[in-house]
Amino acid sequence: MNKGSLKKTALILGTLGVITVLVLLYFFNPTETPLAPKCVFKAITGWSCSGCGMQRFLHAFMHGRFLEAIHYNYMLVVFLPYITLFGIEQLLLTGETKKRWKRVLEGRTVTIALCVMVPVWCIVRNILHI
Repeated sequence: MNKGSLKKTALILGTLGVITVLVLLYFFNPTETPLAPKCVFKAITGWSCSGCGMQRFLHAFMHGRFLEAIHYNYMLVVFLPYITLFGIEQLLLTGETKKRWKRVLEGRTVTIALCVMVPVWCIVRNILHI
């Protein structure tokens, strides 16, 4: 298998994995099913990590309950648009447009901002209990 076909296979499998998770989250409320994965960080420390509430956020968001979704994890209001733009850049764009988007989305400034925001959000949400 050459590098190009391996990358394409990984992309297809990753996309199918994401779609599968989203379908499961749509039909099964993570607060009501014991099969939903629990946060290991929270189980060990008792603190919420930066991603805690993501499953509940996605479930509520996909059912149109946007204010409820935001309440579960405020940081996802920032990350979902970024993830969407990153997905567009990876899956749909080509040529010079893809290079321009990549310079912005994967550039030093955005990377540093994300690396600062994640731990800061973890600390803030535990201090303020949100």
